[in-house]
Formats: sequence, structure tokens, C-alpha cells
Amino acid sequence: MRRTDHPLDLTAEVLLQGGVLTPSVRRDLADLNRQFLELGVAQELASDPRFAWSEAVRADLCQADAVTRERMAACPFALFEIVLPAACPGGGMASSRVEDAATTGVSGEPLHTRCLAFVYAALFVAWRLADTVPLATRVTLGLSPGSELRLNEMPLSELSRLAACPGLIRPRWPSHPRFWAMLRGAARARSSSALQWAHCVGVCLLGSDFSEGGGGEPAGPPPGHRPPR
Repeated sequence: MRRTDHPLDLTAEVLLQGGVLTPSVRRDLADLNRQFLELGVAQELASDPRFAWSEAVRADLCQADAVTRERMAACPFALFEIVLPAACPGGGMASSRVEDAATTGVSGEPLHTRCLAFVYAALFVAWRLADTVPLATRVTLGLSPGSELRLNEMPLSELSRLAACPGLIRPRWPSHPRFWAMLRGAARARSSSALQWAHCVGVCLLGSDFSEGGGGEPAGPPPGHRPPR
């Protein structure tokens, strides 16, 4: 009897072939990955939970220059995942090392301002995907089915409040130095085939995330969605 492929397996396969995400979403995703890597290697954010890689992974990422990080960022999935909190009362930013730091990054903006702008942009991309390509949010951004439904039903005005909640962003595969070394090496070598292989490994790791439920919630069938905006 022929095995029936799991929908997530099919989505991952099409994802690698470039058939799920539109060019504009791929562009936005690469830009988010670039920002995530750029912020994550800042020494001032080494203790920030949003960039909580293992020491081995962080050391490897810090060896990548800006051009290499830009090539690393061009993945068909996010290098981070979004975990919606159960509640964020008041919508205020909790005291954090990022906000306490008065450090100014290379862009001239305080790091906590740049982090907040990054989180909001990531939420907006996820919000858009949840409405147009719902299954892709699970693969590209690690959203669980329940979180995807919540985001799908959320009005745009709520995103800025949600962006201020702590614990919303966390790195993918923070203790998997072999994947990060493979991705950095392929990007530094400017090898398309090596990058494709690294992307395949990343998708395989995504599969292990899904088997564990992803985002702290059990996996389940795609939820219903409202009509397109």
C-alpha cells in the first residue's frame, strides 16, 4: 500500500522547491533572518533570551562577516521561531537586559528599539502568512496550530501590543552547532549546492520540531480561517 505523505512533509518539500512562498515573502523572510543574525551577534545581547544560542553556536556565528550572514539569511524558513504567550497583560515591555542597555548599534538606533522593530516586523509577516498561506507559518516560523489560529483572528492593531511581550522570539536549533557551521560554511563558500544541502538539513530539523508539537503546543489539523482580508 502506498504511504500517504503527511501534509507537513509535502509542505516542506514544496518549500524547498520555492512553491509555497511568494518572492515578496521570501524577500521579507531573508530580511528578518538578516536582522536576527545581526542583532544576535551583538555582544550586548549575548544574554538576551531571544538570541540564546549555545556558546558553540554563538562562537561560530560571530565568525561570520556581514556578507556571509546575508547569504545565510536567504533560507526558505526563519532562523528563529515565534511563540505566542498565553497572555500579555497591559501590553507593557517587561524589564529586560536589552532595554536597560543604553548601547547604540551600527545603525545609530538603540538596540532595544531595533529589537522591538524586528519583533513587530516578524509578527506582521507571520500575521500575513496566517491569512494567506496558513500551513507555511508552521514551517517557516514555527507557529503551532493554536498560535496560528490566534494570530489569524488578531486585528492588525494588536500586533504592536503583542510585540512588546517578552519571550515572543527564540532561536531555532540553539544547541545544534553542526547545522549552523554547515550553513555558515556554505554561505562563506558561495556554493549554491552547499546552501541547498544546508536548507535540506534545516527542513529535516524542522520535522523534528513538528514531531514535538512546536511552540509548546501539540500538533493538530489546520484550523479554520476567516475570509481573506
